[in-house]
Amino acid sequence: MNVGRRQRERIPKYLRETFFSLFSKPEPETIYPELYMKIIDRGTDLILDHLRQYNERRKNALKEVKKSLTVKKAVGNRKPEEYLVVSSDAGNNGVDLRSAYLPLYAAVSIVSRGFEILEEPLHVACKGEIWTDEFKPRERESLLAEMAKFDVALKGLRKWDPDLVIVDGSLLINLRLFPGASASTEYMRDFEKTVEKAVELLNACYERGIPLIGFVKRTKMNKISKRFGFKELRDTALLDLLLKKGEYVEPEEMYRENEKGFFHVKKYFDKWVEKGFSPEALEEISIYYTYVKTGLTTPYRLEIPKYCAEKTGEITSLINSVSEENGIPFFISEVDNLTRITVTVSNLRTLMLYSKALDLVEKGIFKPEDLNLLAMQHGEAWVLREESYWRDVEAEAGK
Repeated sequence: MNVGRRQRERIPKYLRETFFSLFSKPEPETIYPELYMKIIDRGTDLILDHLRQYNERRKNALKEVKKSLTVKKAVGNRKPEEYLVVSSDAGNNGVDLRSAYLPLYAAVSIVSRGFEILEEPLHVACKGEIWTDEFKPRERESLLAEMAKFDVALKGLRKWDPDLVIVDGSLLINLRLFPGASASTEYMRDFEKTVEKAVELLNACYERGIPLIGFVKRTKMNKISKRFGFKELRDTALLDLLLKKGEYVEPEEMYRENEKGFFHVKKYFDKWVEKGFSPEALEEISIYYTYVKTGLTTPYRLEIPKYCAEKTGEITSLINSVSEENGIPFFISEVDNLTRITVTVSNLRTLMLYSKALDLVEKGIFKPEDLNLLAMQHGEAWVLREESYWRDVEAEAGK
């Protein structure tokens, strides 16, 4: 970006330093030597010792689990090319300025057969807005990204009438996004809207008899391990020893009534009734879960409503057949790539804000000191094209 000397001088000093730090190399990181030794040297020895003990407990637990856990082979009667699949995902990465938080989120859905995307994706983007007093801005941003993901999946369902709808992530809103006592009115409103959109997607799939799947790549759940008395083990760490590629465990209900997490599902049930959907179908939309190993590393969790849980073998067979070595199916990998909002993308938007703000200064709409509104919070990182940026800068400097 070309910024003239006179124009540069009109930018407030603090903002000028922040803005042009993009074009200078970062200072080398330093850390107190003794602290370095504790973290890097002695600390890693302790971690490895803990992991050794963890591994021993994991292998001992496996002996108990093998006796009663049902493992099945993913088997389907159709080729991957015979399934029309709608998949959706969302990304978010807002920026925190001294004056306000600027949310940034977007969602995309695609339609595919086998390893081919058939049409242009559908997308939903955030509105241009600022949050000056939101207590939990990043959580609210994540919540809105979830709502956009369900919304664009619903749009894809209605447009393409697929054989399967799959969303990247859980069908249930993450517990950390549930509003607490300190939640703002706006947060509460967005939470209710997100639940509503998730339930609308559930109902649309249920009415059409189309399976709906949540593909959870990052899970800390330990429901299976806890059932066998090993509450300190994550399910994925335990099942990694048990499952072979193409195998899954018998699906079971995520949360039963009177269980600690049942309020999670009940929120969906209440919204279902509130929307006027069939009360008799409540049991059919109860969320079940399973773990499937589709790659060479860790198993992944699938969430599936009860009404289509009997198709788990067929669905896991499809997912297994279109997955790479890492176990991520093609349609999830592709939609994830289309929605990944990196720090680079977020900073490019902020950079564009700076550029347009300078134009407003030129037009007299903003005064130079008004640009202090765009000063970033202390600790917010600037990154542009992480892998190639410095190579490009050095190449330009050599001309």
